[in-house]
Amino acid sequence: RQHGMIASVGFHLYTRLLGQAVAQLRQVSGMPEVDTRRLGLQQLHMAVSVDLPLSIGLPVDYVREPNARLGLYRRIAHLNNEEEIQALRTEFSDRFGPPPPEVENLFFQMRIKLLAERAGLASVAVEGDQVVLRFPPLPDNIPNRNLPPIGFGARAGKNAYWMPIEDGDWQSQLESALNEVASMMQPS
Repeated sequence: RQHGMIASVGFHLYTRLLGQAVAQLRQVSGMPEVDTRRLGLQQLHMAVSVDLPLSIGLPVDYVREPNARLGLYRRIAHLNNEEEIQALRTEFSDRFGPPPPEVENLFFQMRIKLLAERAGLASVAVEGDQVVLRFPPLPDNIPNRNLPPIGFGARAGKNAYWMPIEDGDWQSQLESALNEVASMMQPS
């Protein structure tokens, strides 16, 4: 029954909304922490938000069975590294044929999400003609993060990087920029 909701709002927005709803229910009801992994909601309220101008999803003409699509969305949501993404992409090709652009974009968005998590970001989103790599809010006593330059035409701000989307290969530039930010944020 949830597949229609996923299809109408998109996988990442759906999981973000679901995670927020679970967190709100816990706060309102005073419920103790719940093992969200057991519920299949692996820390969704803490997940990085990724909102890119890409058509993503598992088209009905690619994966016809609704229960199979839902199960695959769940598996995608639990990917933890590039190797798992590649293994699942290979499985998709073997089971369903070459992935259409929406599926390739879904795998790309998952790679971005994992890189953003590794970099400690709260969100990666397009605002106007720029991709914004935003960190979690700063504590009140810290005025800014003093972000070092990362290249790729990115501008560092108080709590985020703004990277222009230029014609061409913005997706590989975004991956490279996230790798750079992640490497800077890792302890030496």
